[in-house]
Amino acid sequence: MLTLFQSSAETTASSVVALPDWTSLPELPLASEILAKQPQIPPDNPVTKPWESKEVYLDTQYKILRCDATEGLRHSVRSYIEATRCRPTDKIYDNESTCIYTRVRVKGVTLARMGPIFTIEFSLEQSKFRILWQQSRRLIPGTIVALTTKGDNFKSICKVATIVQRPFKDGLDQNPPRVDLMFAKPEDAVIDPDLEMVMIESREGYFESARHALLGLQQAAKTDSPLDKYILGSYNVDTPPNFIKEQPIMDLSSLDHRTGDPDPEPIEGLAQHDVIKDGIPSVLGATLLDESQLQALHRAITTELAIIQGPPGTGKTFVSLEYLKTQVAHRRKHGGPPIIVSATTNHALDQLLLQCLGANITNILRLGGRTKSQDIKAHTLFQRSILEKFPANASKDYLERERKRCVSALKELFEHVFGDRLIDPNALLSTNIITQSQYDSLMDDTVESTATLNGHGPFMAWLGDNLIKDEALRDRYLTQYELSEVEALQNLPEFEEEEVENIADDEEDQVRIRGERFRFEHVWSGKPPADMTRSSRTAEKALREQDLFQIQRGLRGAVYQQLRSKLLQRTTEKANALLKQYVSICKRLKDCKIARETHLAEKQCIDIVGCTTTGLTKYRGFLAELQPRTLLIEEAAETREVDIVSALYPSVQQLVLVGDHQQLTPKCNLSWLAGHPFNASVSLFQRMINLDMPFRMLKEQRRMKPELRYILSEFYPNLVDHPLVESLENRPDVPGMGCRNCWLFDHTWPEEVNSDCSKFNRQEAQMIVHFYAYLVLNGTPASKITILTYYNGQCKVLLRELRRHPSIIGQEKEFIVRTIDSYQGEENDIVLLSLVRSPKEDSAWKVGFLEDEHRAVVAISRARRGFYLFGNIQNALHAHDISFHLWAKIWNGFAEQECVQRSKGIPLVCEAHKHEVWMKDVNDWGDNAGGCNSQCGQTRPCGHPCTLKCHPTRHELLRCGQPCREKLVCGHGCERNCGQPCMCHCAQFQEFIAQTQAKEEVPSRRISLAERMLQMGAAPSEMLQQSIEMHQPLSRQPNTRPGRFVNGATRQMIQSQIGRSTMSIQTRASSKWTQFPANIQQHDEEIRQERAAEIAAASKASSTQINEVYQPTSLVNGRRVGGGRCVNQQVKHGKADDPAPASAPEPEPEPAPASAPIAAAESAGVVPSEFSLISIPVLTPIPATTSVPIPAHVCDVEHQFEGDLLIAL
Repeated sequence: MLTLFQSSAETTASSVVALPDWTSLPELPLASEILAKQPQIPPDNPVTKPWESKEVYLDTQYKILRCDATEGLRHSVRSYIEATRCRPTDKIYDNESTCIYTRVRVKGVTLARMGPIFTIEFSLEQSKFRILWQQSRRLIPGTIVALTTKGDNFKSICKVATIVQRPFKDGLDQNPPRVDLMFAKPEDAVIDPDLEMVMIESREGYFESARHALLGLQQAAKTDSPLDKYILGSYNVDTPPNFIKEQPIMDLSSLDHRTGDPDPEPIEGLAQHDVIKDGIPSVLGATLLDESQLQALHRAITTELAIIQGPPGTGKTFVSLEYLKTQVAHRRKHGGPPIIVSATTNHALDQLLLQCLGANITNILRLGGRTKSQDIKAHTLFQRSILEKFPANASKDYLERERKRCVSALKELFEHVFGDRLIDPNALLSTNIITQSQYDSLMDDTVESTATLNGHGPFMAWLGDNLIKDEALRDRYLTQYELSEVEALQNLPEFEEEEVENIADDEEDQVRIRGERFRFEHVWSGKPPADMTRSSRTAEKALREQDLFQIQRGLRGAVYQQLRSKLLQRTTEKANALLKQYVSICKRLKDCKIARETHLAEKQCIDIVGCTTTGLTKYRGFLAELQPRTLLIEEAAETREVDIVSALYPSVQQLVLVGDHQQLTPKCNLSWLAGHPFNASVSLFQRMINLDMPFRMLKEQRRMKPELRYILSEFYPNLVDHPLVESLENRPDVPGMGCRNCWLFDHTWPEEVNSDCSKFNRQEAQMIVHFYAYLVLNGTPASKITILTYYNGQCKVLLRELRRHPSIIGQEKEFIVRTIDSYQGEENDIVLLSLVRSPKEDSAWKVGFLEDEHRAVVAISRARRGFYLFGNIQNALHAHDISFHLWAKIWNGFAEQECVQRSKGIPLVCEAHKHEVWMKDVNDWGDNAGGCNSQCGQTRPCGHPCTLKCHPTRHELLRCGQPCREKLVCGHGCERNCGQPCMCHCAQFQEFIAQTQAKEEVPSRRISLAERMLQMGAAPSEMLQQSIEMHQPLSRQPNTRPGRFVNGATRQMIQSQIGRSTMSIQTRASSKWTQFPANIQQHDEEIRQERAAEIAAASKASSTQINEVYQPTSLVNGRRVGGGRCVNQQVKHGKADDPAPASAPEPEPEPAPASAPIAAAESAGVVPSEFSLISIPVLTPIPATTSVPIPAHVCDVEHQFEGDLLIAL
């Protein structure tokens, strides 16, 4: 086995391929680019000085982007070439950067309106694992791949293609799997199903996100924009856009937010305000905008280039909304084109558009269909087009007829070669593959009658016994690798990551990839001769014979294959010419479609058009036709510069950039392009600030409690708190934490690495999950807690641990576990941050992503009420200077507020007793039920004292195990325990039950826990969460693997019973739930009571005492252990050594206990249907705890700490 690896950093001038002028390059990479031995090194990209010209600027931006988009594939192909050249006999497997697909064959083509889409099948024999395609990110739509023939192996043949879609049904679920792709050039199309190819995919980079920007840059080179002077950095004077100069009087009434006053006094001049002469209106007493927001808004209205920096929680989107409201009012009054708004992600775009709808701006148009909001979906271009009646278009009708003509011509060509019939001699004659004499010999009247047997034509009789099924010639390559444990973990459904921009990402594109499909397959073929070494040459020689029936029968199979191969070659030449024409027609039809969409936008008076930053260039033709004057970019500091520059259409007069360059930066596929001197990760937003362009910064934050904002103060020293966040009513303390709303938990648990080379820290994840469960038990909804981490590998481990934790089973849909990169722009009440990085003992300090200040700022600024950080802070401080200066600021933010105690862990404070409990290790959590270690001590509503351990759950939701005190209608006392439906076996009460059941009434005021919670609207999953008594039966057995349930039946019961929605359960009679064994202790108690009563009657005992016994337990190495057998009830009859009185009669034989049939059934492996499948484990004694030695290098901090405060900065 040979591992693929080759550095792409070293280059030689002699190996670089010269490319044509960049403005004429095709959108997909050329074969020469992919086959180049060394990368095309782009020019330097300065970000602190102006550019000398627009031509040089655009040339640099284009080459950097093209290198970033294509270098990954070039590197993978070159690595494959070198591997096959150096070790040709070794099998080459996939690695972390390259995927190799062999035995690739084309299976058919779909002539869609997008263009010809080819279906291929392939083998996964180069992969060590079976691929779970529904979770895999291999071959996602928009990925570019390189194909070559098996014999060439990229020596001279390289065909570039783009994955269009990867259907699961009848596609990837097949073996071998199939996907659909489009060749970069129609002339590269392959229609020979027997041609075996190799396909290479790079795991680095995603071409689709760059494809449209590359085209946009080429278009930008052909036009001029009023904003070019700012982009080049040569002009930084505030100048109003022309349309504001011409109409400076604006209606700013939307800034008056006095909704509480039924008749507010209008602000003078607000509806007719000259934004250039009069500046900012005096509305501070009537608007929700603060002073800095008003200044930013005025700048956005009155300047050609407006840059607004919004630190976390300062209301960037709110300012954008107010700006859009004023612009829409101005447009409606004076006319003009729609306003274009854009954001990097679909989520951020939808959030802004939803706020527009909430502000009564309903004439919006959403480009692209990847929205999760049904409200926005109704405003997509596709949905609006369905309802629109377009006028007749002669040009479109003509092109549609031409497209259908091409389809018919291709269909005729394919029918001559493929299908369930043998090839037609007429096709061979018309293409000069056979002579007239050879044709006549086949069509001889003496054999024609037999030759047409079964409609297969003359070749059937000619082949005779040499006719065989074509599939018999195929090598079968079914690949069903078994998954390793690590690979299986990676592919679990809960680990599916967010989708990327799809090449067919909306309903309209899905329509465009449909069309007439043609299968490329030969049903019949000729049997090859036994000696295959010279069959091709011999067959060619045999074809010189003018009478084909004179050819030896043993050669006819090879001759037939030769004839078919020649016909396929001639057909390919004609087909490629038709396909090229078909692609040209499809492009012209797309232009007609743009004209129709422009007509729709004008007719429906669209005010705002929204799309992602990728869509700015993907829909460039449509947007340019709208002639927009204003372009607003949300999260502009995270947007690549090329995405904005390529969207500066000639009509755009104003560019508004809203973002924060101290948060996430644009993503770059190649790390060596991200930094100096190429600076691909520097946004236009940041470059403009570097060039001293004027900008406004928002200063008042409305998100974080003051103690959380304090941690951020080193990064934003001028940030102040809005009174909203200082109020406990708006920002209450985190329950169960004793007013400690932020905390830093420091540890030394070592990290690990998965097969995706992603880091994870299992013990840190377990500690976080226990803390998460504690917060949930104390009343914080799971949906109000977000767990953030730097690594995808940790996301997977966290989700797995969350799903296993018994206290939060059934709440999987509420879990929010995200990477930091995917959470910018979002927030939650409580955020738990997992740092992951922690070296093993005696290993070097390493931090990786943790040294990135932009990510750190995002991570520590997402929480509203509580922020808790878990990680090895010593590692972050010792790795190197960059990491030290970053994490020293964060450490001090906690330490100065006394929110870290490294030696003690993290403090918990129960709400009932206000007792403080410290958790330092995973095993410290034990059987913590959300409270402290004291007994509850409170009185239940039924009057019994609560004998449970401290818990935050209301007693109304907990079943009481004491004898019931109710007096029933029959005059007798209840025979059951408190919390169970009342029961008496007397005839009077039984008659009462029958009467009430007939009237569909409940026979007792006391109802079951399940019924009570259903009436309160609680879901069954909440029942499991809230019930302390359910917590223990769901414990794991000591002899099972950590994190596994007692048995498969238990897991099935939990998923099928508890996991159902509330609505589905409420539709059933609540009496069903009275039979549901919410707690096996209830059943054990009934059996023991019956047995105790029988024993008492038999032995004439004076009384029976039933005591609840609490058994303390803890978790050690993921297993629940304790001091002995878990006994929930104890029946006490008297001393065992008391002798029986001499006069006492011989006691009757003890009757069989009620539990005997159950015990017999369990010993036989059968669980009675009326009993729960949950069992209470026998707990093993607690082993002696062993302290974990602390490495010496952790203790030696060189006096950097004074107590817990880091003072060496």
